[in-house]
Amino acid sequence: MNRTPPFPGLTLARSKEQVVIPNSDGKGIARTIEVEVEVWIDAETGEKYLDAQATEELDRAKARHVGLLDPEQLLRLRQRLGLSQKTLSELLQIGEKTWTRWETGRERPSRSMNVLLCALRDNRIDKSYLVGLRDGGARSLCRMMQFDHIARACYTYAPGSGPGILDQGEAHEASACAS
Repeated sequence: MNRTPPFPGLTLARSKEQVVIPNSDGKGIARTIEVEVEVWIDAETGEKYLDAQATEELDRAKARHVGLLDPEQLLRLRQRLGLSQKTLSELLQIGEKTWTRWETGRERPSRSMNVLLCALRDNRIDKSYLVGLRDGGARSLCRMMQFDHIARACYTYAPGSGPGILDQGEAHEASACAS
């Protein structure tokens, strides 16, 4: 592809550019990598100019090293889940335009959101979990916790009451959450 210089006097050349990869808390540097990209060079001064294409290549390299899902992976995830952008946005409790920007590569998800997206991709959680959070919120969580509490009580021997019998306080907690 024949590219036009951003202004006269520049020539296109390949250059190895340094990309800083932050550590997991984002407060320090984990490592520095070199990425070869096309840059514009001023013949008189030797200065390098990175255009949007070069900057995007560097951003993609950084995101790859940090472990962020790229736009193609986000699109495949959404398609595998069989969801529209609008529906997935609602389940993630983000704006629809936010998902669109991630899927088109104009923006990237935060690291914390990326963890959730990777869990979806890797089948650690499924969309029914997100539906439960959206539709039931705390009530769904309460029911899950009570179910777990009741299930453990069924297999625990309570002195004087026998296995599987809830005491009055536990029964009250279970009924309060279930209603």
